[in-house]
Amino acid sequence: MDAPSPSYGKADGIGGRPDWFVPYGVDDEVRPAVARKGLIESPNTLATVAHAIMRDRFGDEWYWWDPLTVEMELRDEYGAEPSPQFMDRLHAVQVLMTGDAFFNRIDAFMGVCNAFSSGDPFFGTFDPVTAEEAAWGVAEAGMNRDMLEFSPTIRTYCRIVLSENGYGDDDVPPVFDAVFGGRAGISGASPGLVSEENGAELRGFVLEQVNDLVEQLKSVPDMKGLDMAILKNGVVSAISDRRRG
Repeated sequence: MDAPSPSYGKADGIGGRPDWFVPYGVDDEVRPAVARKGLIESPNTLATVAHAIMRDRFGDEWYWWDPLTVEMELRDEYGAEPSPQFMDRLHAVQVLMTGDAFFNRIDAFMGVCNAFSSGDPFFGTFDPVTAEEAAWGVAEAGMNRDMLEFSPTIRTYCRIVLSENGYGDDDVPPVFDAVFGGRAGISGASPGLVSEENGAELRGFVLEQVNDLVEQLKSVPDMKGLDMAILKNGVVSAISDRRRG
């Protein structure tokens, strides 16, 4: 399977603007809500941005909501019709945040990685992820929660897809440190986002996703500045600090 090509930021909307673009002239008072509505309805909104929107408004309560409740709350709060991809990424976040399945079960690992990269989780089916998809799944997981130890099955799978891309045991991209027992915790994936050790394609894909994440967060006026906080400390800490501030 070819690595997905992120569509966020491309000419999805009018005049070549992203599909979540907030039109000029929108009153400053309602611009934050309008921006959130656009991101909720976009098929290209990244999981970490979706998580930040939900965590900021609903706390951690939404982690246990069923899809119908999530959709109802988003309609009531923002007048939004969530895109299927937004909903699938939220479901992947719920899987990530409410247990250890992402770290222990290969089907959950692949489902979350697929959802984070393409918006299509393929839960319940076997859809192997590429090295790029696995890298972004691990990186984005590290932006959303503390990392746990990965099961031998997941570690073996990641070694296989990396070896198929020319990586040996001695040159594993740092973004996979959290998988193979290197750095732990929220910042475990962060060094791999900018390391020159990553191959051009893998590094380019991950960095493009990071750039998309930053631009999406900056599109919401009252979320500007969260991008660096999330990359450094994760969604939960960044939103908690924002609320205290």
